[in-house]
Amino acid sequence: MEKPGAQNMTLNTEGRNCRNTYAPYLEKKFLHRIQNQNNMKYLQLAFLLLFTISYSFAQMDIPPSGGNPRATISEEVGITSITIKYSRPDVNKREGKIYGDGNLVPYGFTTNSFITNKNTAPWRAGANENTVITFEHDVTIEGQPLKAGSYGLHMAMAADNVTLIFSTQTEAWGSFYYEEKYDALRVNVKPVTVDRSVEYLKYEFIEHKEKYCVIAMQWEKLSVPFKVDVDVDNIVLARLREQVTSQKGFNSNNMLQAAQYCLNKNINLEEALAWSVRAINGFQGQKSFITLRNLANAYDKLKRTEQADSTMDEALLIATANQYTAYGRQLITQKRADRAMEIFLASQKRYGDVSGVNNGLMSGYSAKGDFKKAILYAEKALAQATNDAAKKQLEGNIAKLKEGKDIN
Repeated sequence: MEKPGAQNMTLNTEGRNCRNTYAPYLEKKFLHRIQNQNNMKYLQLAFLLLFTISYSFAQMDIPPSGGNPRATISEEVGITSITIKYSRPDVNKREGKIYGDGNLVPYGFTTNSFITNKNTAPWRAGANENTVITFEHDVTIEGQPLKAGSYGLHMAMAADNVTLIFSTQTEAWGSFYYEEKYDALRVNVKPVTVDRSVEYLKYEFIEHKEKYCVIAMQWEKLSVPFKVDVDVDNIVLARLREQVTSQKGFNSNNMLQAAQYCLNKNINLEEALAWSVRAINGFQGQKSFITLRNLANAYDKLKRTEQADSTMDEALLIATANQYTAYGRQLITQKRADRAMEIFLASQKRYGDVSGVNNGLMSGYSAKGDFKKAILYAEKALAQATNDAAKKQLEGNIAKLKEGKDIN
């Protein structure tokens, strides 16, 4: 015997509906026991348990309190995810009455605390539940270190200073249960007045660079920016070291990518060399122009020039004309114009009068200061160009060479 409607009770947990599968099972179990033993005590216990379960699971799916929409914003710095979950109150015709003593968000620690019964709490920096910010890896906030994890974000406002508070409490309602003992970090930042009013409070990544970002809380005509720095290189290195010893390490292309990251950043060079060798000689390794050139780059970064040159000589045996040219131009940037000319002439001998060869010889003779020959090969390359961008570039090079200027 099942209670009517018991199987239709639903639970709203972060917007997802879940069937209450426990109530019908427990109801049937207890009622069966009642029928067998005719014991009123079991009947009372059954209904008490069913009421408790039904109350716990049958929450309604309704919009957030006060009409403040929930929002989530997330971005990555390097491979580190930064996520903010918050609610968005609106200005609602209260311009000039949001911040300051006697207004919606008073200055300082003025929120009524349910812990102390005094005005000792900061602003929740949003609405309803805690504003929660999550860092996948360790970061620094305005130069101060903060461990990876999730934090309740609060703000103690002032006219010319805002104290950002990162609390290990993340489940509280607003700042009413805020306690200083749970602070993981406090930093001071300068608020910025903006010209255009922001109706609904929002968080935004207003600046993004390779190793840091700037996040701002914006509401009404005030912005509160703070800088988050991430140790991208060491975080990536740690991840690469994990991956090259896992199943991914058996793929030569993955080993190549790990080595190239380090070489491009000029970090962890000895390990990059080892990974470069594994990309060629390891399990499923491949000896190609790309893997050999990468190994040569590793030797070159470590100032092992002879090994770099001999490795590239091997790579050039399987190189295309354009690959010859790219390597020769790399040598020019290293102030090795004589070696570059050897490479360009070897390419000409192998491939003849083709665009890649002529582009290389243009660069080589320009580096050597022989602008007349450089113009000759530039004009050949121009006649062979197949798209407008290449033609425009070559026309610019010719004009520069005629002025006696190196194009490299």
